[in-house]
Amino acid sequence: MSAITRTPAFCTQCRSRCGCVAVVEDGKLTGIDPLPGHPSGEKLCPKGRAAPELVYHPDRLTRPLRRTAPKGAADPGWEPISWDEALDEIAGRMATVAREHGPEQTAFSVTTPSGTHISDSISWIERLIRAYGSPNTIYGTEICNWHKDFASRFTYGTDIGTPDFANTDCVVLWGNNPAATWLARSVEIQKAMRHGAKAIVVDPRPIGFARRADQWLAVRPGTDQALALGLAHLLIEGGRFDRDFMTRWSNGPLLVRRDTGRFLREADLVAGGGADVYLAMAEQGGLLRFDAGRGVWLDEGLPALRAERDLDTPDGPVACRSAFEVYAAAASDWPAGRVAEVTGVPVEALHKAAALLAEASSVAYYAWNGVGQSPTATQTDRAISLLYALTGSYGKAGGNVPGGAASFADISGGDLMAPEQKAKALGLRERPIGPGLSGWVTARDVWRAVLAGEPYPVRMLVSFGTNLLVSQPDGDLAKRALAALDFHVHVDFFENATARHADILLPAATSWEREGLRTGFDASLEGMRQVQLRPAVIDPVGEARSDTDIVLALAKRLGLSDAFFGGSADAGHDHVLAGAGLSVERLRAAPEGVTVPGSVALEAHAIADGGGVPRGFPTPTRRLEVYSERLHAHGGAGVPAFDPAVLPEREEAWPLRLGSAKTVAYCHSQHRNIPSLRRLMPDPILEMAAEDADARGLKPGDWAVVKTARGRAVARVSIIRDLEPGGVFGQHGWWVDGPDGSPYGRDHPLAANINATIDTSVSDPVSGSIPLRCSRCEVERL
Repeated sequence: MSAITRTPAFCTQCRSRCGCVAVVEDGKLTGIDPLPGHPSGEKLCPKGRAAPELVYHPDRLTRPLRRTAPKGAADPGWEPISWDEALDEIAGRMATVAREHGPEQTAFSVTTPSGTHISDSISWIERLIRAYGSPNTIYGTEICNWHKDFASRFTYGTDIGTPDFANTDCVVLWGNNPAATWLARSVEIQKAMRHGAKAIVVDPRPIGFARRADQWLAVRPGTDQALALGLAHLLIEGGRFDRDFMTRWSNGPLLVRRDTGRFLREADLVAGGGADVYLAMAEQGGLLRFDAGRGVWLDEGLPALRAERDLDTPDGPVACRSAFEVYAAAASDWPAGRVAEVTGVPVEALHKAAALLAEASSVAYYAWNGVGQSPTATQTDRAISLLYALTGSYGKAGGNVPGGAASFADISGGDLMAPEQKAKALGLRERPIGPGLSGWVTARDVWRAVLAGEPYPVRMLVSFGTNLLVSQPDGDLAKRALAALDFHVHVDFFENATARHADILLPAATSWEREGLRTGFDASLEGMRQVQLRPAVIDPVGEARSDTDIVLALAKRLGLSDAFFGGSADAGHDHVLAGAGLSVERLRAAPEGVTVPGSVALEAHAIADGGGVPRGFPTPTRRLEVYSERLHAHGGAGVPAFDPAVLPEREEAWPLRLGSAKTVAYCHSQHRNIPSLRRLMPDPILEMAAEDADARGLKPGDWAVVKTARGRAVARVSIIRDLEPGGVFGQHGWWVDGPDGSPYGRDHPLAANINATIDTSVSDPVSGSIPLRCSRCEVERL
C-alpha cells in the first residue's frame, strides 16, 4: 500500500497565499486541496492545482550549471558544476567587484513576491543585497506595488491598508481584478456583495465584478486621475463628505502660502517662532496653531476647511489658502461634463458613483496595477487616496485598515547599508523621493549603466528569478546589456529567455520543497491574525536549493554571517516572531498555523499615547495629507492636478488605445510551459470591441499584429462584449515557443510579448512608472 500524507500548508504561487493541504504519496507531491477554516483556504485556482506539474516538469533545473559558450551563442553550452564551485565563484566575483570598484557596481534583480514562490525568501535576499552594500535592485516595483504601498504614504503615511470587506457597506475596485489575480480576496468581496454591500468597479474592461457592480465606470486607460478628481468635486460641491474627519484628522485646515507653496508656520509671522508650529484659519477669521511635534491644536475650536486671505508677515502681506481649498480648487477643474469627455464615463454614472460613496457608512477599496502603470501613476494614486479620504473610512471598521495584528520584526536589512551608499542608487538623482530610496531601481537605468557607464558602470548582475527580457520593455537594450556584463548569475526553476544569457545558472527549490514563514494573510483583517510556518512537504528535486539557503551560503563566503543570525534561518525567523510571542518551534508543532490573540487596530490615528496625545498619522504634519509639502518641494504638485496632455494623442497611424491585463492561468512570464494551464489559454489574446475588429476585417481567433511606434507583437483576436470601442488589451509575459503551426512559434519566441510595443521615453516623474496600460497602437491581420 502506498503511504499518503496530507499536510496543512499555503500556496505561494500568487498574491492570494491560499491555505491548502499538500497531498504527498510515496514521497511525491500529487496535488493540493483547499483548507477550509484557513483565512484564505476556501478555494484554489488552476495555478495552485498545477503544482505537481511545476515541481516535476521535465525542464526543471536540477543542478548548478556554468556557461562554456561565448555570450550570444544560441546554445550556452551548459556544463554541470558542484554547488561549492558555483557559490565560491559567485561570492569571489562579488567580493572582487566590491573591493575594486564598489558594491554598487553589482546589481541585483528580484522577481515579484506577489506572484512567485520567492515570497518565502524575499526578506533574506534583500538582507543580503543591503549587507553586501548594493543600492541597485531591479524589482519592478515602479510598475507593480510601489504606488499602493509607498506613494500612498504621501497621503496616509502608510500603505493602502487591508480592506475590511467583511464589514463594509461599499466595495470599490479600481484597476484591480482579484478574480484573476487574488482568489482569496475575490472570495471576500463576493461575500460582502452577498451580504448587501454596494460595489463600484473602475475598469475599462467588463470584468466579472464590473458586470455585477452597482456602478461600473468604464474609464479610458490613463485617465483615472481625472475621474478621481471629478468624483471628489461632486462630493465637495455637494458637501457630501466626512467634514469632521477631514477637519480633525487631515491637514486640510493648514494654510498654504501662495508664494512658496509651503505651509504657513509660526516662524513666518513671529520672529523666533517655532518652525514646527503650523497655522490654520479659524471659522471666525483668527489663526489657530497646530503643533506637529505633539500632534495637537494649541488653540481651542476647529479651523475652517476653506480659507483664503492675506496675512501680514515681516516681509509684507502673504496670500494663503487652506490646504483643503487648494485641493477643492484642483478638483473643481473637473466638472462632470469635462470628466465624461476625457474619461468616457457618462455624467449619469459619475453622479451615481458619487452618491454611492456619499451614502455608504463605510467604504473599502483596492487599487493596483491598472492605475500604477502610467506616466501619472503617483499623482493618480494621490487622487484616488484623497477621494477615499473624503469618505472618512480610512482606518475604521468596514474601511481600509493599516498595520498588522501583532508585532513582527523586519529582517530585510534596511538598516544595514550606510546612507552614503544608499545615495548611489541609479536614478535617485532624477527621482529623489521614489523607489530608489529603498534601493529599487528600474531595469532601463541598470542597462544604461552597463552600456554607457553612467553615472558609473554596472559590471555584475545577480538575479533571483525574473525574466527581464519579457517582464519589462526595452528588450533589445536589455539583450545588449546582458551581453556586456562581466558576470551574470541567475537563480530559477527553469532556463528562461533571460537565464540563457547568464554565466552561472542555479536551480531553485519550489515552495513545496522548503519551509516558508507567513506572518498574516491579508485577504481579510481576520486573516492578518494567522501565522504559519509551511513545512517542506517533499524533498527537493535533484540538487535544487531554497533561495534562503543560497543567500546564507553566499553570506558566509562574503564574511557576513554575523549579520545573518550566525547563518541560521531558524534564528532569523525566531527574531521575526519574538515580538508576537511566537517561535519556530511552536509553529513547527502546528503546521496549520496559529492565531495570534491581538487584532489589527482600528482608528490607530486616534489612539492616545501615555500623555493623552493622539497618535495621529505617520506623516510630516501628523495628519492625513491633503496637501503634500514633500511632493511640492521636489517639483511635483502638492495636490493632484491632471493634465491630459501627458497622454499620447490619437493619431491617424495609431488610432487605438493599447492596454494590457492579466489572466488567471498565468503569473507574469510564468506557467506557459505547464500543460494544464496552457490548455486553458493556448495563445496570447488581444481583447477588442466588435466594432474595431469588424473595421479591420478581424474575426474571433484570427491572428493579428499589434503595432506601435516602438515595436510589434502578435496575438489572437478575442471579441469582448460591452468593451468600449477604441481600446484593445493584450497580455505580457509570452516567451516560450508556441505550439507547432503558431505564427510566433519556434523562430521568434518573443514575438508574442506585448511589452515589445511599449515606449519608455516618458515615465512618472516620482516613481519611474511607464505607460504599460495607456499607449497608442494599430491592429492588423497577420
